[in-house]
Amino acid sequence: MRLDIKTVNKKPVGIMLLLACIAMPIFLLACQQAPHSFEVLSLDIMPPKVMVGEKATVRAELRNGNARVETYNVPLMVNGVAQDRKTVTLSPGATEVVEFSLVKHKTGVYKIGIGDRNSTLEVQVPLPAVFQISELEVVPTAVNIGEKVVITAKVANTGGTQGTYTAELKLNGRINQTERVIIAAGAEYMLVFKVPTDSPGTYTVALGELSGEFVVMEPILPLQPNNSTPSPPPPYCPGGH
Repeated sequence: MRLDIKTVNKKPVGIMLLLACIAMPIFLLACQQAPHSFEVLSLDIMPPKVMVGEKATVRAELRNGNARVETYNVPLMVNGVAQDRKTVTLSPGATEVVEFSLVKHKTGVYKIGIGDRNSTLEVQVPLPAVFQISELEVVPTAVNIGEKVVITAKVANTGGTQGTYTAELKLNGRINQTERVIIAAGAEYMLVFKVPTDSPGTYTVALGELSGEFVVMEPILPLQPNNSTPSPPPPYCPGGH
């Protein structure tokens, strides 16, 4: 059997031409869709450190350095992958600030890039709830039996997550009242206790690490009238003994 070499040589060439014809439209389309170059004047991340699930804002100022109006498809790159995109149309020499919102649910340091500018965003584990009590007030500090004393204090959550705080108001070392409140991270709450009084004495107030006192005064009893008749003086006898 005789092999036609010309026929064999033509097959690879034909396949290459066919692949080139298929690839050419795809290449031209990709060139048409490729974003025009744009200049990034600044890139800011606020805040640069957030807790898991918190929002960070990425801002970049762009400028059209070309001599004609350009439309840019601006990608927000996170660790080399496009996380979001925004379209901006700029006149020659014009600038505009684009803004992206970014929320990450895993801890770590993320590389953030827009154009040729790069920065980092650090995502941390949320801090637990931390409560701080302050500004204890006892009003009034002296009352009569049956009157009420109002005790107030401010409790703040200085931690990184929402938490539940149980306030225990103690009088003379014993729990008198309690209040349980849920406080968001960075928020504060005003505690208000109204204490009735039924026994005289001095009372020590304790709320968390704070302390104060108030006095319940003895009732003032009215003077009792004297109903006894005084004895008349003995009769006077001149010269008598």
